Amino acid sequence: MHPAVAVGLVFGGCCSNVVFLELLVRQFPGCGNIVTFSQFLFIAVEGFIFEANFGRKKPAIPIRYYFIMVAMFFTVSVVNNYALNLNIAMPLHMIFRSGSLIASMALGVIILKKR
Repeated sequence: MHPAVAVGLVFGGCCSNVVFLELLVRQFPGCGNIVTFSQFLFIAVEGFIFEANFGRKKPAIPIRYYFIMVAMFFTVSVVNNYALNLNIAMPLHMIFRSGSLIASMALGVIILKKR
């Protein structure tokens, strides 16, 4: 597959995800958490079947570290869903969400001395 096609598909998938999430949240306030849970469940089952080969393949990282990462990511997603309940505009919400990447990079430079 050509890299431009892959990038286009990822971009299209992310954009359509945001559009449909906004439509769902406007129609059914508070449904963001069940949508987030459904996405996490789908990815977990898909990964268990195709990546872990129904648990027969040894994980590359210890499973407890994986659970910690998933728990933190799920918590951030739930907090973001709560922000959607406050009736803020989706573009503003996306700007604030992407600001966490900048904050993470800044903390990596300041605390971990990374470049």
